[in-house]
Amino acid sequence: MIKKEHILLTLIIVLFILNCSGKNGNPQVIKPYSTPIIINNPPKRVYTTPRTIPPKVNNQELLGVAIKKIPSIPATATPKEEIKNIPNHQNSIVQGTTTLSTKFKLPHKLKESSALIKVDGMLWTLNDSGGKAKLYQISEKDGHIIKTLKIKHAHNRDWEALTYDDKYVYIGDFGNNRGNRKDLKIYKISRKALKNKRKAKAKIIHFRYSDQKNFHSRKRKHNFDCEAMIAYHGKLYLFSKDWKDNKTRLYELSTKAGKQIAHYRDDFNVQGLVTDASINKELDILILSTYSKLLTVSIWAFANFEHENFFKGTSKKLTLNSLTAQVEGITFIDKYRAYLSSESFSKYIFSFDASLYEIDFSREFQ
Repeated sequence: MIKKEHILLTLIIVLFILNCSGKNGNPQVIKPYSTPIIINNPPKRVYTTPRTIPPKVNNQELLGVAIKKIPSIPATATPKEEIKNIPNHQNSIVQGTTTLSTKFKLPHKLKESSALIKVDGMLWTLNDSGGKAKLYQISEKDGHIIKTLKIKHAHNRDWEALTYDDKYVYIGDFGNNRGNRKDLKIYKISRKALKNKRKAKAKIIHFRYSDQKNFHSRKRKHNFDCEAMIAYHGKLYLFSKDWKDNKTRLYELSTKAGKQIAHYRDDFNVQGLVTDASINKELDILILSTYSKLLTVSIWAFANFEHENFFKGTSKKLTLNSLTAQVEGITFIDKYRAYLSSESFSKYIFSFDASLYEIDFSREFQ
């Protein structure tokens, strides 16, 4: 009797196991854990990499996977050809080797350096709130100030950004920590003045944001600060520094002097505070410098976009784990390299010098 009970119990167990394994048709597969680099809503193209500490080579940090330039589809392509020409994103990802290295400390006079551009072979910066209404050309060898350019009839309330086009340089006086400014402006000076002048006369673009209704003072608890701007295809584009939700919103302006409205175009979850922007016009790649409230530095790169739809293409976040700083400026200096600057920082037990860094994207952008 005991043997029969054992046999019956064994059959019941076997049938139970078979029944459970057949419910879903196939056995369950547990995938290895990976960290999505891009978090966006609605979801865009997402690259994932294992959660590992980036390797270093000669004290230089290696970051992420490369952004692969997506080939355009010929206008005469047939439906079958289109399928062949659209790359499989999993197959198009290759290991990137972006490197970061420190160049030098900036002079004390530039401890509040808040923007960078390299134009006509010269590297320029400025100081933010409370600084003089001047641009400073600095040496790429050791950071010493080569010359200054005074902007006439201008006031530095909170200068935060620099950009340029074929004829003009634009200075963004739109730092807005409290969110209550109604005098946002961009100074527009001749690009030629940087070459041979000591003073430059500025035209002014006055603007307001199309979606700002509340101008009550809310120090670092709002979404209408801004420190990043690029000139692109005859327009100016601003990227907000959103203290409230850690996103960035894209605004569009004309380059004409006078009163304007900065029109909201799009937003993107950068998971931090945007401090500067630079556009690589040869490769059509946009980069944004960001830092978190814990001063973790990241670079966002955007490629394969159409027109001004920067956030609709391929996106990628590069986190500089070895760098803790309040980054303020970024600029491409050639096809594959950029400079990144930080201002001096001192709070509690933390203290950092204003410095300049070099980033090499040689294998990041293909």
